[in-house]
Amino acid sequence: MQQRVVEDPAARSALGDTRQRISALALIYRTLYQGEDVRHADAEMFLTELVGHLVASESLRGPLVKSSIEADPLSIDPEKLAPMALWLVEAVSNAQKHAFAGRGGELKVRFKVDGKTSTLEVEDDGPGMSDVTSGVGVTLMAAFAKQLRGTATTRKAESGGTIATLVFETPSTEEAPVRKSPELDR
Repeated sequence: MQQRVVEDPAARSALGDTRQRISALALIYRTLYQGEDVRHADAEMFLTELVGHLVASESLRGPLVKSSIEADPLSIDPEKLAPMALWLVEAVSNAQKHAFAGRGGELKVRFKVDGKTSTLEVEDDGPGMSDVTSGVGVTLMAAFAKQLRGTATTRKAESGGTIATLVFETPSTEEAPVRKSPELDR
């Protein structure tokens, strides 16, 4: 509601970014509580739903953005899913602001699990970016990568757009121990 009444474009954009981050966290909890196991979520299904939500939320504001998702299946716990989702929100937001603004385009999201390493990529078909090494988005993406013991990079795509990449240790698919609530011990 605040975003609708704020007149300053920078403030409106910041509120929109915050709204997308909150929506991503809400989606994590909804996914966990609607799933079979509240301790793990299917990364493939979650990423598909999150990207769809992010693209749809911006569809009323401008030209059409076509998205595609290729994702390997992986059962992932909320502690790893949250920074991964928030990194994705930042990467997609950057594409929406810089690659698709006023023109639309194509967004490709790829999630590959290769043994001990997983890679999440967001590619746009925009005009490409200069080497951006600072800013709130870049800082947040690096922080989310660090939470996953990984790295975040951006590079120019062969097609001319930009590819944002998150590489991190593949989360263990072993069953996490169930933490007992202190209230249950009484």
